[in-house]
Amino acid sequence: MKLLAVAVGMLLLLPAFGQRQSTKDAIQRQYKRWSQAALVNDVDTILSILREDYTLHPFTGAAIPRKDYEVSLRKRKAASKPATVYETSIADITVTGNTALVTSDETSNNISVDPITNKKMKLVHVHRYKDTWVRSQGTWRLQTTITTVETTKVVPIS
Repeated sequence: MKLLAVAVGMLLLLPAFGQRQSTKDAIQRQYKRWSQAALVNDVDTILSILREDYTLHPFTGAAIPRKDYEVSLRKRKAASKPATVYETSIADITVTGNTALVTSDETSNNISVDPITNKKMKLVHVHRYKDTWVRSQGTWRLQTTITTVETTKVVPIS
């Protein structure tokens, strides 16, 4: 009887797990769209991922509302600034209805030259974010990004 109760309990959890995984996959696709758009300074695609009330909270400094973030994206595009290649992965996700709280890690790798030794080195830069995503009209859009950790690791290249 206990085994039957456990089996029934597990079956009841399957829809929640399926919803969580489906949400995680959909949000991961949005992160990928963003990183691909950033590579070519595609401001409109990036903005389509953000809600109108989006706010970025950098690791240091004041909160940046969407309208100011848009201005910085458009300036970057106008200046033809090269983009940094990065990848975002979801470390944790909690879904409640149409809201998903996501812990994500954005990692970029850049090659630089040590000014003292003149040797190449790889800089691994990681941002950890607490993101709030809201599902509206079938699409997950980012409402808030809070930068909780920002680190850079120097890796010698042999």
